[in-house]
Parts: sequence; C-alpha cells; structure tokens
Amino acid sequence: MSLAVLDALDRLFAGVVTNPRDWTDDRMAEWMSEFDAGSIDREAVKILSRGVRRAIRLRNYWLARADRADAPPDWRLRVDEALGGEGWRVSLDLAMWSLRQDPDPCVFEVMAERFRWVKFQPYPHSYDEWVAAQ
Repeated sequence: MSLAVLDALDRLFAGVVTNPRDWTDDRMAEWMSEFDAGSIDREAVKILSRGVRRAIRLRNYWLARADRADAPPDWRLRVDEALGGEGWRVSLDLAMWSLRQDPDPCVFEVMAERFRWVKFQPYPHSYDEWVAAQ
C-alpha cells in the first residue's frame, strides 16, 4: 500500500501539470478524501495534504501558461520548471514514510531517487546501511 500512495501523488502532480483546467479545488478535495477514510495513517495524510497544496501551486502555474507551445512534454520537467527541487519535497517525505512502512530494497530505491530530485546529490547510505541504522 505504501508505494501505491506515492504513485497516487505522482498521478496527481502529472494530472495537474498536464491538464490544469481539469483539476478544480473540488476535484482535489475528492482526490484527498480517498485517503481520509482511514486507509493510511495520520502522518501520511498530513504529507498528502501538503501535496495537495503543492498541486494547487502547480495548477496555478500551468493555468497561467496553458497556451504555451514550448511546455516540456514530460510532466516531471513541468514540476521542476514550476517549483524546482522543492516541488519534490512532499514526494520525498512520502517516500520516506513508505520506507518506514515497508522497509524493502525497492522502496529504498524509490526514496533514494526522490532524495536526489530534492537534494541534487545521491542518498548518502546504501540500503544495508539504512537498515543497520534503524
């Protein structure tokens, strides 16, 4: 379930930057309500709430540029353009939450990738070092 939540946040960001007109405040509230029903813990709900606030900023940025012909085709580049590395901070926090829920090498790799997106450097530990520190 933990990576599914991260995937849902990615789909939200991708949708917002590629189709900003479709993502009204009501639609974002509906998206968030899927998680408020107790399917995840409070910490993850808080992180996702921050994600919705970032999604609103992304939406507003791309709404103002909706007619731009040279917009990057990849949604990740659109997030980077609008918010830079800070656009991925929520994603990193959610990946770290996911790793605590499911300490697995695959989840670790996702977290390390998000760390690089935010910090612009590799994660300083291997999975085995991370496990030993827990």
